[in-house]
Amino acid sequence: MRKVNRFNFFDKPTPIEFLNKLTKFLNGPKIFVKRDDLTNVALGGNKVRKLEYLMLNAIKNKYDTIFTIGGPQSNHCRITAGICAKLGLKCVLVLSGKPSELLEGNLLLDKIFGAEIYFAGSSDFNKVLMIAEGIADNYRKTGYKPYLIPLGGASGIGSLGYVECFIEILKQIKQDKLNIDYIVIACGSGGTHSGLEVGKILSDSQIEIIGISVLFKKHELVEKIYNNIKEVINVLNLKKEHNSGITIYDEYIGKGYAIPTELTLSAMKIMGRKEGIVLDPVYTGKAFGGLIDLIRKKTFSKKDNILFIHTGGYPGIVKLSESDKAYF
Repeated sequence: MRKVNRFNFFDKPTPIEFLNKLTKFLNGPKIFVKRDDLTNVALGGNKVRKLEYLMLNAIKNKYDTIFTIGGPQSNHCRITAGICAKLGLKCVLVLSGKPSELLEGNLLLDKIFGAEIYFAGSSDFNKVLMIAEGIADNYRKTGYKPYLIPLGGASGIGSLGYVECFIEILKQIKQDKLNIDYIVIACGSGGTHSGLEVGKILSDSQIEIIGISVLFKKHELVEKIYNNIKEVINVLNLKKEHNSGITIYDEYIGKGYAIPTELTLSAMKIMGRKEGIVLDPVYTGKAFGGLIDLIRKKTFSKKDNILFIHTGGYPGIVKLSESDKAYF
């Protein structure tokens, strides 16, 4: 297996906590949380692990400008901008939709971190990527050397962060004498899920990985994950292949990306009041809402042990509507 180097932006491992009160409240399986919201760079989140690899790759290859794409309240874009500031790199963000009248949340943080921001005028991320590539070409013509990071950092190199995270989890399980049957995550672009699947291959683990989609329908997301797994395997020069299925639930997306459902708001309220942990309305709230629903539908037995990976995203709370806020 090929060794790939990375930056070290935060203290590892992030903790695993047993959610005792929540477990009792749901009267179901034991629930644990992996606190990847505590990766303590630019307000933290799962993208930090990916960017440790992506940013070192960019610098090693002498790129001076980082381009990436996302929604107006993208956690990935916010963390990319913060790390670019830390490393002294120019950051250019191409965001979906039209310019917002309110400068708040992640969008405000992007500005604080000094990112240059363009709006694509489209919510189709394929179009957003094409527009970003065109803008990057213009920067190239003026002497910059742009490095384009895909949506959510979902790439063969970026997903290495969660290959490493899966191995980290196994070490914690052994050290703390835990018994984990399932890992549950929010799935946007699929890069986190892909890395975990490759970590599972490398370790011959029997833990089942469950993704709860917040953006793409199941067939589209599964295809993205399979393609990304192939990229990761190629980057690592592995002789093994991924032969198992991908488990995705897409029935919790609701009306669309970044639009919280009643289950989302309920999950945020329950987690906050039972464990003092904040979930966001775009990723973790929607995914944990789905997990609660699956538990209530008896998808898991009371003997099961579930590890939910908290992928961060606190600034997204500012985008809650007044009616959503009234729920609390």
